[in-house]
Amino acid sequence: MIVDDFKNHCINNNSDIVVQKCLIEDTSYFFNEIKVGEEFDFKKDIANILNVHIRDIVIVGSGKLGFSIKPDNSDTGLYLFKEFDHNFKKSPNEKKSDLDIAIISSYLFDTEIKNLYNHTNYYNRDNIWAQRNDFAKYVLKGKLAIRFLPNEFPLTKGVLQVQEKYKMSYGREINLEIYKSWHFFETYHQENIKKIQVNLIS
Repeated sequence: MIVDDFKNHCINNNSDIVVQKCLIEDTSYFFNEIKVGEEFDFKKDIANILNVHIRDIVIVGSGKLGFSIKPDNSDTGLYLFKEFDHNFKKSPNEKKSDLDIAIISSYLFDTEIKNLYNHTNYYNRDNIWAQRNDFAKYVLKGKLAIRFLPNEFPLTKGVLQVQEKYKMSYGREINLEIYKSWHFFETYHQENIKKIQVNLIS
């Protein structure tokens, strides 16, 4: 998908339609342009490792669309729609774009939350971890953002296996985010699309 097509979808459709068409059902840029034809095998392998259904695995972020829909770090009202691997293409010394994967699984979500609860001695440690507030903000939205977990937290073996296997295969970071349900996944991304719609209309 090109940026102008995405913008038109945002302007002419409700946020739920944009999420379902552009972020869920459309094919992924990464597997159309970089690892051509590997999307099914990639998802099926993750499904087998994590014991989830293949339909509960969604490529998101710039690896899905071919460009980022995050606001600029310096101005949350500015969307630059930077292309996938933008920094790396400008300079080979820069890091390649991460590949972001959403896993919709109540079981995985609950398992990691329980493990974290036990790991932190039921949240009774004096200094639990620096990014706990960022982590908690996402948990309240039904999203487990692994990047905000304590560094020493022992992730479920399957999650680590996926990250390490494909980091080696693809030469880039693999970010997994676990959602409690499809309701939380769609609502989270709908809210982001609504912000983009307001930006584009104004």
